[in-house]
Amino acid sequence: MKNKNGLTPTFFCVPDITGFTKFIATSDINFSKEVIPALLRKLIEANMVGMNVAEIEGDAIFFYKTGRLPSIQKVADQCKHIFQTFSDFLKQLQEAQPENYEKYLGDNQLGLKIVIHFGHISFSNIKGRVKLLGEDVIIAHKLLKNGIYELNYVLLTDKYLSKVKTSKNLEKYFHWQELKAGSEQYDYIGEVGYRYITLDEMEFMQDVELVPSLKSSKKTS
Repeated sequence: MKNKNGLTPTFFCVPDITGFTKFIATSDINFSKEVIPALLRKLIEANMVGMNVAEIEGDAIFFYKTGRLPSIQKVADQCKHIFQTFSDFLKQLQEAQPENYEKYLGDNQLGLKIVIHFGHISFSNIKGRVKLLGEDVIIAHKLLKNGIYELNYVLLTDKYLSKVKTSKNLEKYFHWQELKAGSEQYDYIGEVGYRYITLDEMEFMQDVELVPSLKSSKKTS
């Protein structure tokens, strides 16, 4: 359903592998070219809410979904499942290739951040490929580079949070009191506010076997 400007309301979910550049630069090429494509395939298969894949950008998968916004519970469950898949993959890799894992991944080399956003887009067909266009597409991309110094976390933009109908549901599934506030300033866009929480801190993740994360400082506002 388009709005009066011809734009389509869209939910964005962008899992991004933290530490990707360092891993590619410092690990054996045969090991990295085996690990990264296999991990990305697993993360794509972890899609539970019927999202589309707009593109894969090296270390990030740009999921989107038009139409009715998924419930906050489904969004929380989706984040949980993506991180569970990520954790299981690394655990299986450690068991299958312990020497390579210890050499290239033993110091918490890889982490996962998940950007959740809501906005409006238009579509363009470029030589048979559908391209997403609009300011909110740019925002979702830019938020992959931010001032959060955690290894594993979920970032929920203020624009997405404004669509959550009740604070009770947000508190239940993401625990509002645990969310830290942050923002980024972008040229031509302005300030983009968000809340974030480490995947370790999310109570709904308590049954998930978590990858050890770095305990570091956080950007707050």
